[in-house]
Amino acid sequence: MNLIPPGGCGQQWRYVRSRIVNRSVSASPVDVLVVGAGVVGATVAMEAARSGRTVTVVDAAGDVGGGCSYANAALLAPDHVTPLATPAALRDAGRQLVRRPPALTVRPQPSLLPWLTKLALSARGKRARAGAAALSEWAHRSADRHATWAADGRSSTFNRTGAIDIRLRRPGGLTPAELIALEPSLGAVAGGVHHRDEAVTESRTYVREMLAQARAHGARIEFGHRVEGLERRGDRVTGVRVATGVVPADQVVLCTGLAADLAAEVGLRLPLRGGRGYVIDLQSSGDTPRMAVRLPEHRVVVTPLADRVRVAGAMDFGREGRPVDLTRARQLVGAAARGIPALAERPVIDLWAGERPCTSDGLPIIGRTEAAPGLSLALGHGMWGLILAPVTAEQIIAGFSAAPEPDHPFSPDRF
Repeated sequence: MNLIPPGGCGQQWRYVRSRIVNRSVSASPVDVLVVGAGVVGATVAMEAARSGRTVTVVDAAGDVGGGCSYANAALLAPDHVTPLATPAALRDAGRQLVRRPPALTVRPQPSLLPWLTKLALSARGKRARAGAAALSEWAHRSADRHATWAADGRSSTFNRTGAIDIRLRRPGGLTPAELIALEPSLGAVAGGVHHRDEAVTESRTYVREMLAQARAHGARIEFGHRVEGLERRGDRVTGVRVATGVVPADQVVLCTGLAADLAAEVGLRLPLRGGRGYVIDLQSSGDTPRMAVRLPEHRVVVTPLADRVRVAGAMDFGREGRPVDLTRARQLVGAAARGIPALAERPVIDLWAGERPCTSDGLPIIGRTEAAPGLSLALGHGMWGLILAPVTAEQIIAGFSAAPEPDHPFSPDRF
């Protein structure tokens, strides 16, 4: 299969016309300054603007989709939202490292070993159980918000397609005949489970719609401006610095994914690493799946979108800054084709690989910090940024008028 779509390639392949903005960012003070215009930042901005606050969003990219919000599995599946490290995930990690193709790869780096050790140690104990319970509860609440927003006209690509998990070798759950009746595109399967309430939402469209609604409520969206540092008065964060000057704000919210350098300015040491994932968009045809299909054995998801079918998967550590691995992308499509044979020779529309920001305990970083009044963080969501965005925004905005919660599983101060 030829995995080089027209237009060439880069570290992260994306075919979006950038519209770099060269004008200065407004120096007028605002209530909320959101750093990062991905799925989480756009949602925070939308909710803050709708609440009547003045809002500015600053993002280094030239347009929507400059980071991991460019593409993801596009699936809202709250029952599958778990921390990166759980006892079950650790047991499975060894198998995934040696499976062909592997769902997990680790490129050895001296700085990565301590982080991986902390990740493994975080999987057990009372705190781990509390974190997993909180993550699950937030995921279900947030999935309900996605559905409500779709009904209100806020999210146009939301589609409750349902999803199935298929097993290629081990029988169990639904029979092959029952599965193929649900999803005729399947090949030879042994068993599986149907999740009728899961839904699909395309991330870039979602971000554009959230930003459009924020703008409609008065927010300023400023692309092409990289934040160079935090502006402070004593301990309090009072804005950010960009190349053209200072952007003042009563509340600053970091939603930039790998934002450890900015957080370090106020003494927060955030253990963030990029877990690389791949997305390959294939041309649709008459035998495109009508619902999302997961292959848990290979950690691959196949998602039908309006104009394409998406294959997503992989978790690769130690690959930050390295070129896209075409072999890895071919392996993912090959794994998907084991469940849906018609995918094997589909033309490629788009190919992307990006670093999903992951913490050393596998939980997101959400809320105010005691280290610096005026600063909140909403990042480190790993694979779960899209599904958790609505409740993350809700919690961030509620936190503006509440004391920090250092004992919460998602607290920025827990490290």
